[in-house]
Amino acid sequence: MVTDTSEVSKIKIEIPRPYKGWQDEFVRCTALRQVGKGGRRGGKTEAMAIKALCAFQGKCNACLGEGCVLCDNTGKKAPMRVLYAAPTSEQLDKFWHVVTEALYPGIEIGYFKKDETRKIIEVPRTEIRIKAKTAWNANTLRGDYAQLLELDEYQSMNEDVWEEVSQATLLDYNGTAVFCFTPPSLKNEGVSKAKDPRHASKLYNKCQNDTTGRWRTFHFTSYDNPTLSKTALRELTEAGDMSQDTLRREILAEDDEIETSWLVYGKFDETMCKIKRFTIPENWLVFSGHDFGAANPAGLFVAQVKLPLPPNAPPYLRYGDYVAFAEYSPGAGFSTSQHIDRFKEIAPKCEVSVGGNVTNEEEFRVIYRTWGWRIRAPSITKVNAQIDRVISLMENRQFYVFEDLHKLLVQLAECLWVVDEEKRTTNKIRDEAKYHLLACLRYLASILTIKSAYEEQAPKVYNE
Repeated sequence: MVTDTSEVSKIKIEIPRPYKGWQDEFVRCTALRQVGKGGRRGGKTEAMAIKALCAFQGKCNACLGEGCVLCDNTGKKAPMRVLYAAPTSEQLDKFWHVVTEALYPGIEIGYFKKDETRKIIEVPRTEIRIKAKTAWNANTLRGDYAQLLELDEYQSMNEDVWEEVSQATLLDYNGTAVFCFTPPSLKNEGVSKAKDPRHASKLYNKCQNDTTGRWRTFHFTSYDNPTLSKTALRELTEAGDMSQDTLRREILAEDDEIETSWLVYGKFDETMCKIKRFTIPENWLVFSGHDFGAANPAGLFVAQVKLPLPPNAPPYLRYGDYVAFAEYSPGAGFSTSQHIDRFKEIAPKCEVSVGGNVTNEEEFRVIYRTWGWRIRAPSITKVNAQIDRVISLMENRQFYVFEDLHKLLVQLAECLWVVDEEKRTTNKIRDEAKYHLLACLRYLASILTIKSAYEEQAPKVYNE
């Protein structure tokens, strides 16, 4: 008889305890959909790591293993398959550090298998695992499934992560989805993959009104994290080094409580007027609007619809509608001749170009014309009158935007009227100088045909 003399190792996995307050409530939450909006260093990534460890280890997160009615007082439940995703490696590294530190005893003796390259910790010969990966759009999250899905820094992900892929990821087990984010601003426009920069905030606001119990929301600030230095926080927020806008968003996790009336272009209906790209036919007339400046030049190109519609075009486009198909925002460091070369590549047959301030930017138009780009001043001079024409185009459903024109869509979503102390809108645009593509759109609107009652007739444009 052969006797097995191999040693049986006993290990104890210590899962970090959440701190009291929102983090404890968040970790214990059992709702199928959970959304956390919090300040920087508020502890959201650590909370997601603790929740992931409980799921992976089969510890009841509702009672943190102490026993409750949900686990029949055992403190246990079936171990789960966990998928954590964040748009940047820096955020992923924080999560990975917490879970690997907690699971190290099991990893060391081989009870758990760790793949550092793929960021996977698993129980061998089972489907139980924690996987951490960078993901920012639908394609980067395809091909996996989970019982617990955690999306960190969700505000910087493209919304198709949830709309197209993540919900299917949870179908096998009717899994739980957890979202965490910090309210965004235009400052992270360059790194965000979102088409609508406020999509995470909109999800949070929508879920606050849920009465089914399926959704649960959490709000927390940087001050709620007891491990942070209160002195450092006080100096950071009270010394004047941080703007009030940054303080509200990054520390207090407060969004602008935006009302529809505050949006300059609130009439733009994304559900219908943001459309998938298709090939613009050569016989469609093309128009361009331009905003001048050495640091932030910009251009917007639109085409006017003719019938019959080309393949893949939305069937509801009408004769004479306008489709924005290209945006130009190269930044500083390019000469006028380089700009013109790019314009000709985008629109070899541009019918009319318009741009610049009527009163004091004629010299820029002269330079553009010298280099071979025919351009005229807007026929309407007042900013608010130009805006009114853009809004009229939107009200009449005459203006459409390709969904990959991310900068234009961001500016349409973010542009607000200045609001007075009584929350009433004024006639001034908040931070108007930032919206270069919207300036192009305003200039364009001064030459595009607007019809109050749409008719099937040849389109008209204002002639030079």
